[in-house]
Amino acid sequence: MLRNIIVIVTLLLVALLPFVTKEHSAETPAGIRIVRNLPYVDGSNNPRQQLDLYLPRIKMAEKLPLVVWIHGGAWKLGDKRESPCMELANHGFAAAAINYRFSTTDHYPAQIYDCKAAIRWLRAHADEYMYDPNRIGVWGASAGGHLVSMLGTTGGDKAFEGDLGNPTQSTAVQAVSDWCGPTDLTTFNQQVMQPRFRQAEPERFINELLGGTPEELPKLAHEASPIFYVSKDDPPFQVVHSIEDPVVPFEQSNDFVKKLESDGVKVEFIKVNSNNHMPMTEGNLNAVYEFFKDKLKATGVSN
Repeated sequence: MLRNIIVIVTLLLVALLPFVTKEHSAETPAGIRIVRNLPYVDGSNNPRQQLDLYLPRIKMAEKLPLVVWIHGGAWKLGDKRESPCMELANHGFAAAAINYRFSTTDHYPAQIYDCKAAIRWLRAHADEYMYDPNRIGVWGASAGGHLVSMLGTTGGDKAFEGDLGNPTQSTAVQAVSDWCGPTDLTTFNQQVMQPRFRQAEPERFINELLGGTPEELPKLAHEASPIFYVSKDDPPFQVVHSIEDPVVPFEQSNDFVKKLESDGVKVEFIKVNSNNHMPMTEGNLNAVYEFFKDKLKATGVSN
């Protein structure tokens, strides 16, 4: 099991290294205000239920759109400090990075309840931090990709809301960028029996998220799969996935995109000819920034 964790950590750090380096530098860019460790659940002192805000220090004729980053790490690793939020702020967005409870202490649906609570908190505090509560996008990779897809497909569905505060606020989002996220937990474990997945053994992380195998918990596996909640009312999606991804099968995104298209949801599918789990190249990252500028109608600012 330790070997599997090391594989996942290595893949995450390699992908996020440019962001982590900037995030942990001694200087905060003069043009960005960072507000850290804001609790998004009333009365909670759990650091896994906190978020950071990154706010451009620019004067705008209207409030900025907000993009929320949800980190990956097999639902058991990672942190909000490992984020592209400074780059998002440089591109003219208000940005937030959230933590959520890990599967090692809380099984699903704790993770989506936390994400929904964070969206409600962010909407409730939009005037305080001067971003637009009606223009919220979400971006996540791997486990984070799964969670942003759940947000995008279950907006307004009371079964996924939880009771962690700000109940009058909507959890609807206006755009979703899903990077290599699992979307069908009922088929995932069978798909990763192929040889290229044997080093990471990602089925272990699905089982830990659910608290058992999908075969043992078929109802929960279904409930945790965004592919089953797609509807024509969903916001526009961008899906990015490496064809030879060694952790999350490409089929997860391919099937998800087909479902989005068949239900009339606008979707941009970026198929990356790579065996990297998270292909964070400059070109792919620029595609994300342009996607959110288009869908959230951000004007952007120069770096």
